[in-house]
Amino acid sequence: MNKNESKYFKSAEKMHTALLTLLDRKDFELISVKEICETAGVNRSTFYLHYDNVNDLLHETVEAVYKDFFGRFGAEGPGALDIDEKNEDELFFVTPKYLMPYLDFVEENRKLFYLMYEKNEMMGAEKTYETWFKTIFGPILTRFGVPQKEQPLIMVFYLKGIIGVVTEWVRGGCTESKDEIISVIQKCIIKP
Repeated sequence: MNKNESKYFKSAEKMHTALLTLLDRKDFELISVKEICETAGVNRSTFYLHYDNVNDLLHETVEAVYKDFFGRFGAEGPGALDIDEKNEDELFFVTPKYLMPYLDFVEENRKLFYLMYEKNEMMGAEKTYETWFKTIFGPILTRFGVPQKEQPLIMVFYLKGIIGVVTEWVRGGCTESKDEIISVIQKCIIKP
């Protein structure tokens, strides 16, 4: 990476951080380009070099946060799970091993998480889940013997249920411990 590319990415990173900082203080709809630039310490021209508007910054910030989230599963992310080499107990993801990094991520990014699920269509969270389904959960459900035709419906049930519990946890200020939330989720999910 040359010096100009490095500067470009550092500016983008500063604006991601600025947006997340501002989201802790106010609603997304009230955040202006001017505030982002002031908080990030960049010029408006730098902002417009990277983005057309605040929504573009938001989408890129969400992608960066998801990349951080996937990094919690190891250098290659969850796509490198090598499903064929795992036994079925290792592929059951409703365990503290898998739920704790997710809840840590949500707690650290609660404003962004809440925005992502309150404005699901704007944020494109469904596309992210489709990718997870195709690359991770679909092959796992196949290993558990779930018919192909039923897999999308089962995934919707699991994802919406888990997201619902976590969204309520965030709405309540994350007052319950993560262990309590994991216990609730596990009580709701039956191992295939």
